[in-house]
Amino acid sequence: MSLDSNKTISMIIPVYQAKDTLKRCVLSCLNQKNLDPGEIEIILVDDGSTDGSDILCDELAAGDELGRIKVKHTDNGGVSRARNIGIDEATGRFVVFVDADDAVTEGLLSNMIKFADESTLLVDETDNYSATRKINGYQYIENVILHENTHVWGKLFDRASIMEGGVRFIEGLTIGEDLLFLVDYALYLEKRYSIRCIADGDYIYSENENSAMNRAFKKSYLDQIKCWRLAEDKLKEAKEYFSPYAFVSVAVSQILTALLVAGKVATQGDLRDEKLDKEAMKLVNEQIGHALKTRGAFAGLPIGHKMKVMMFRISPDLYLNMYARHKGAK
Repeated sequence: MSLDSNKTISMIIPVYQAKDTLKRCVLSCLNQKNLDPGEIEIILVDDGSTDGSDILCDELAAGDELGRIKVKHTDNGGVSRARNIGIDEATGRFVVFVDADDAVTEGLLSNMIKFADESTLLVDETDNYSATRKINGYQYIENVILHENTHVWGKLFDRASIMEGGVRFIEGLTIGEDLLFLVDYALYLEKRYSIRCIADGDYIYSENENSAMNRAFKKSYLDQIKCWRLAEDKLKEAKEYFSPYAFVSVAVSQILTALLVAGKVATQGDLRDEKLDKEAMKLVNEQIGHALKTRGAFAGLPIGHKMKVMMFRISPDLYLNMYARHKGAK
């Protein structure tokens, strides 16, 4: 797809089983102030929905007299594949990712685009970090991504740099795909001072009970362990540009996500899969052991998690039993 376009912003919305929230999401994206309607396109990537979302996508596109909505129907391949398809279909200078169960304020795009001059490749609405000047990719990783800003929504990405850098979401990964996309993109930007961080408040996030993090424990839940190990490997390739504390932050995240997995195993009740539990606990134990080799990792944990780690290291089984009792699991 050519990068030449009169469109300024492409809004990419993966759609899967989102019939109840999709219309609100799309209408909020269409209702942007201080921008010519012709500067916006909305790309709905139907990821094999079976709840009527696929039909609703077509109805929303047909109902927009200005023709701003494009629909791409695909077989179910996951959110990463859907977003990658959206990137390939986009024609705007910038891309914005929106989840179908969320919404945005009418000022989202105008508030971000006013900071996007010719040398700006990413504008991030965030409360994790504020700066009056642009920062580079390495600074963004250390000061923003590693401070719990691991989502792609609420951000304005330069599409040409995504294409030139070959940055894509890792398909098949169900948790942590946003984190790795951001790390890859920031590493591609390297030393270029091309990122603006501004005050947030324009993205309306909705907690999804059916999200990967909230569903019953299954093997894909282990992706959150995998993604932080992959992130560490990527950062080590540019180790000289990060402070030691960056790797402490990574190690802390590795421990916290490992404990989340252990907690999920502990609270399954009667739904336990012994084979999967054994695999999960092996990975949890390996992850915690690996992370604790990073000097300062244990000290960087909140006090409550220090106690959890000590108990887990003494006896994983004891930890699971006590955690289950605490949570009231059967």
